[in-house]
Amino acid sequence: MLSRAASSLYWTARYLERAESVARLLDVNLRFSLDLGSDDGDSWAAVVATTGDQTPFLARHGAVNRDAAVAFLAADPGNPNSVVSCVQAARENARAAREYLPSEAWEALNTLHLTVRRLPAEPGDPERLDRTLEAVRSSGRELDGLLATALLRDEGWLFLRLGQSLERADQTSRLVDVQTAALGAPERDGDEAPRWEAVARSANALAMYRRRHGGTDGRKVAEFLLLDGAFPRSVAFCLRSAEESLRAITGTPPGFFGNAAEKGLGRLASELRYTEMADVLREGMHQWLDRFQARLNEVGDAVRVQYFEPPSPEAPGAGSAAGQPQQ
Repeated sequence: MLSRAASSLYWTARYLERAESVARLLDVNLRFSLDLGSDDGDSWAAVVATTGDQTPFLARHGAVNRDAAVAFLAADPGNPNSVVSCVQAARENARAAREYLPSEAWEALNTLHLTVRRLPAEPGDPERLDRTLEAVRSSGRELDGLLATALLRDEGWLFLRLGQSLERADQTSRLVDVQTAALGAPERDGDEAPRWEAVARSANALAMYRRRHGGTDGRKVAEFLLLDGAFPRSVAFCLRSAEESLRAITGTPPGFFGNAAEKGLGRLASELRYTEMADVLREGMHQWLDRFQARLNEVGDAVRVQYFEPPSPEAPGAGSAAGQPQQ
C-alpha cells in the first residue's frame, strides 16, 4: 500500500474517533450541568483541558463557561479539535483513500459531514445541539459497523484499526487524567459518585463498569478505564489492539521488533499488561498519566516517520534493522 493511502486511512480513523469522543464528552457534560441547573466553570474548564486546548481557548474566550466551551469544542472551525473540524479532516483524508473504502462508508461520512455543519455556532438551542451531538455519535457507530463488516482485512483495515486504537487510548487517558484532577484523587473519592458516573459515561463505559463493579467508586472507574483488558475502550485494550495491528502490518513475530514504532508500542503495551492500580497511585495518577501520554505521543511520531514520512536515506538511523528482540 502507498504510504499516502495508509496515512489517509490512519488519520481518517483518528479524526473520526476524536470527533465522536468530543461529541460524547460534550453531550454527557451538558446533561450533567442541566441536571444540576448550574454553569460550573471548573467542570467546563476540565472538559476543555481534556482536549488539550486550554491555551487557544483562553486566548479567544478568556474565562471558561458552559456556552463558550460548547461553542469552541462543537462548532468552532478555528479549533482543530472541535467536532466540526475533526469530521472535516476525516472526510478530506477519506477522500484521498476513497478507493479503499466501501461506498456505504463514504456515503455515511458525507452524511455525518452535513450533519455537523448544522451544529449551532452558539449553543442557544439545547435541544438542537443535543440532537446534533447524538447524530454524531450514531454516525460514528454506523461507520464503525460498516468498516467492521464491509472492509477487506488488508493493510488498509490494519492502518484504520491502528489509528482508531491509538486515538482511543489517548482520549481515554486524557479523560481520566483531567477528570481525576478536577474531581479529586480516586483514592479519596467520597460523595462525587454522579461525577464519576459522568466520567464513565463519557467513555461509553458506565453499563459495563456497573456489570463488573456495581456501585460507583472513583478508584475503580479509573482502573476500569485504564487497565481492564476486557473492555474495548480501556487504554490497555486499545494498546493491545494497536500492537496487534502493527505486527500484522510488518509481519514481525511476537517478542521482536522491526522499527522504533513497534519497539515503543510493544514496550508500552507490555508494561500496561503488568501494571496494577496500586502502581499507578503509588506514582501519582497525574504523574503516571502524564508520562504515559508522552510515551504514546512518541509512538504516534514513530508511526508517522516509519510509514508516512520516512527520513531520507542519509538521515541517521534510516533503515532500521528488523528482528531485534523487544526490551
